[in-house]
Amino acid sequence: MALDTNRVLRIGVVYRGQILAERVLDRRIDVTVGSKADSTVQISADVHPDFPASVSLAVLHKEAYHLLLPEDPSIQLNLRGGPSGGSGFSDSDVVKVKGKRAVAIEGYTGGSLALGDIILMFQFVRGDSVPTETREETVLRIGLVFESRLLSDQIFQAGETVRVGSGKDDRIVLPDTDYKGERAVFKVGKDGKVAVTLPAASKLRLAADGAPMNEQDAISKGIARKAGNGLDLTIGLKSRGRASLGPYTLLFQVVRRTITVPVMPRKSLIGQIMQPLTSDPVWSVSFLVSVLLIGSIVSQAVIFQRTTGKYLKSQRLEEEHIATTYEVVIEEKEEEPPPEKVQDVKSNEAKKAEQEEIKREKKPKKKRPAKVEKPQSTGKTVDLEKRKRNARKVVAKRTIAGALLGKGGAATKLFAEGGEGDTAVIAKTFGGDSGAGEGGDGPGKGIQLAGGGGGGGTVEQVKAGSSKGFGSRKKIATKKKIKREKKVRISLSAGALGGSGAGKSGVARVIARKNSAVRRCYESALRKTPGLSGKVKVRFTVGTAGTITAVTVIGASGDFATCIKGKFRRIRGLPLLPSPQSFTQSYVFTKS
Repeated sequence: MALDTNRVLRIGVVYRGQILAERVLDRRIDVTVGSKADSTVQISADVHPDFPASVSLAVLHKEAYHLLLPEDPSIQLNLRGGPSGGSGFSDSDVVKVKGKRAVAIEGYTGGSLALGDIILMFQFVRGDSVPTETREETVLRIGLVFESRLLSDQIFQAGETVRVGSGKDDRIVLPDTDYKGERAVFKVGKDGKVAVTLPAASKLRLAADGAPMNEQDAISKGIARKAGNGLDLTIGLKSRGRASLGPYTLLFQVVRRTITVPVMPRKSLIGQIMQPLTSDPVWSVSFLVSVLLIGSIVSQAVIFQRTTGKYLKSQRLEEEHIATTYEVVIEEKEEEPPPEKVQDVKSNEAKKAEQEEIKREKKPKKKRPAKVEKPQSTGKTVDLEKRKRNARKVVAKRTIAGALLGKGGAATKLFAEGGEGDTAVIAKTFGGDSGAGEGGDGPGKGIQLAGGGGGGGTVEQVKAGSSKGFGSRKKIATKKKIKREKKVRISLSAGALGGSGAGKSGVARVIARKNSAVRRCYESALRKTPGLSGKVKVRFTVGTAGTITAVTVIGASGDFATCIKGKFRRIRGLPLLPSPQSFTQSYVFTKS
């Protein structure tokens, strides 16, 4: 008959009409019920001291449960849900297992066994199909006896430390009213050895490899040794002993037990992921919906990046380029053309008057006597009419008043009303304050106001002799010096900071804020070299104090390179680095 490994055994214990325990066995092991520590279903001896130490209910034989049949005919056994649908069993179903009569119960749904006041019930129920394996391990078994009654029986595995005494932190606590001595300590090693420390006067009795001995024999054989007021010993497998702790008796034994434990199969990562999908349809649908939702989010992000993301990136790059491009006004001086010669355009009458003047100048001039102090009047008569005629000639030739001469002219009236008959009249009229005779006679002196003194000023030369009053002489002005201003667009493109290290991002932010200073170096260099453009690379080292210790400029020379080095050396606010690090910053300078 094939076994249904998806069934587990459920055990119930009823004692004197009271349910003491109910347990579902998650692994297939031999089933015992009692107050012993190694019982499958353990009953507390303190609460129920009359309960038997151990009652065998079922054993495993050929990986199948077999119910043990007691020898006492008064014991009642009941089986339900047999293979044929009925209950009970026949003598042909009885087999020998471990020297005892037993019946295979895998084909039944449940049953019960009555032993006096004890009723043991069992039932097969549905459970998870879990593979198991059988293991063996060395354990320490400790029993506590008081007045010939077993109080506790416990199993301790390798690596545990068991303290027995009246302290609150002891594993097995004794009432302090009965015992106030030193504690006993048991240390279970992983190699199967147990180190035991007992207090003085513990009355040790020991059996090692079947040979009983007392405390003195154990010391003489080297199994035990004195340690202060206590006793230390090491026991191994198949060793047992007994020690007294006041009115309590401590029983200890090193045994080897066999246990059956579930073993989870090792699955690959893909198998662990796919197992819920194949076993639980609700979880499978939820997982698929989650995958589809995540996939839609990822696809939307990809579509956004390919459309809007590219547009935003191009816009950002354009804005960065505009932010690094500005217009400056650079004065470009044009060479001043040589001054043109002034051409005098003169009338024929003016040219004739000028020639006559030149001829008169060529004649030898009479030397004027040195100016002497005006002597006192000697009574000589002065011809006033002659002086007036001389004054008119001087005014007509050398002053602007000559344009006003003629009949009824302003000069005639001026001289008629002057009354003084001297050039001082003209000088006073036009702002002069001295006589015309001392205003400069030569034709090369330029035309003067009458009197030629401090009140007059030099004006454009005008020759008299034309019926129109003013001469037709014209003067062509020279071209003035012109400064033209041209607007030049300067573009600076800064590349990403080259280098590595923990402080690279902080250094990049500080260097980016200094782009305007580098632009000013380029602007200054353009004034000397208008066609300057190209790529410049700056290699610099940041020290541990947050300053730049070394700068090298590649692609520029002269004042341009010196200016860039100076800007970089004056940079402050850089991050403090654990050690000096080198970086590279590139710039592209263009002019349009």
